[in-house]
Amino acid sequence: MAGGLVLALLAVTAPSPAGAAERADPRAERERVRSEQAAVAGELDALEATNEEVTRALADLEANVTDQQALLRDTQRTAELAAASLTQAQEQERRAAERIGGLEAMVREVAVEEYMRPSTPDASMVLRSESIADASRRRAMLDFRAQRDAALLDELRAAREDLARSRQQAEQASVRAEQERTEVAQRVEKLEQARTQQADFAASVEARLDATLAEAASLASLDAELAEQIRADEARVAEQLRASRAAQAAQAEAAQARRGDRGSRSSRAGAGSPGESSSRAAAPAPSRSAPTIQGSGSIVSVRGIRVSSQIAESLQALLSAADADGMTFGGGGYRDPSSQVALRRSNCGSSDYAAYDMPASQCSPPTARPGSSMHEQGLAVDFTYNGSLITSRANPGFRWLAANAAGFGFYNLPAEPWHWSVNGR
Repeated sequence: MAGGLVLALLAVTAPSPAGAAERADPRAERERVRSEQAAVAGELDALEATNEEVTRALADLEANVTDQQALLRDTQRTAELAAASLTQAQEQERRAAERIGGLEAMVREVAVEEYMRPSTPDASMVLRSESIADASRRRAMLDFRAQRDAALLDELRAAREDLARSRQQAEQASVRAEQERTEVAQRVEKLEQARTQQADFAASVEARLDATLAEAASLASLDAELAEQIRADEARVAEQLRASRAAQAAQAEAAQARRGDRGSRSSRAGAGSPGESSSRAAAPAPSRSAPTIQGSGSIVSVRGIRVSSQIAESLQALLSAADADGMTFGGGGYRDPSSQVALRRSNCGSSDYAAYDMPASQCSPPTARPGSSMHEQGLAVDFTYNGSLITSRANPGFRWLAANAAGFGFYNLPAEPWHWSVNGR
């Protein structure tokens, strides 16, 4: 009964050919849309994107991982049912074969008995009988034996038919179980791809936080209000990143619990539990000493803008060319990394790991890692025009720099109109 019940359950849960496509389409369509959204999100340049684009991308990538986890769980359950169905079909086949073996042994015994004592009545039976009643009894016994033998042969034929059906069911169950194992493996691969995509983008968002928060720290003396706005915006991004990682950790823990519940059933179904429960959380980096994060050469002042001597001549030439065109630029350059280290120890923790390596999003408030900014190397300038920070691409100062700065070796970070460095970072 148990075997028949699981087979019946599979028959009920398996979609009929006529309605399968219709019922599968909504889930397949949602998966397609999620995957496409995640692919777009994964290609986003976090450093140049807006906050809204970054937060949307984080949400899309998390939704894709969540969907892939749900699809994997569904496939694993189906694979476990298919594996159970195969086991039961094989058991039914074994019992049918055993039954046939027993019936064939009985048939052989009947054949020997028939040879020794034929069941076909003849005239001598009547002559040997003491009376008509005795002859009738003998005939009735022979008829019973003949009916029994015929019933035995019928049962053997029926058993062989049952065996053929059981073998067919076992073959079908084997094919289905293999298909489900393959589907599980594919689902595990898709989930790992989704997690890799999510982790890679999270790393790029961390790099963005480092760069943008370091820039806010450098801007504080030039435009305190803008610096605070940048910090507030990046804090929201950091909060979403933390929430996404917390969700990942909870999902990994739940997957681990499910794997423990499944036990040996998962291995029989080829359920790929390692893919579901794997965690991409990086181990803390070992503590280290303060890195060297200063540009080559000493720090010098060019018209009040402190930069590495490596770019001093280029900056002086740029400012002179601007003067000739009637443009007045100022700004801020070098920022001592020791101030960033002190800020990190205040916001992130006193250990060297906290000061130098902990992701910015894990600090409270989020704080860039030392060395994240070109300002700390003396290789970047935040320009002001006529005494005000350049905050718009429509600013005349930005337009002049966009047309001329590259000739002096300075390149703009697209998300920050004021920020120009030797590499656009």
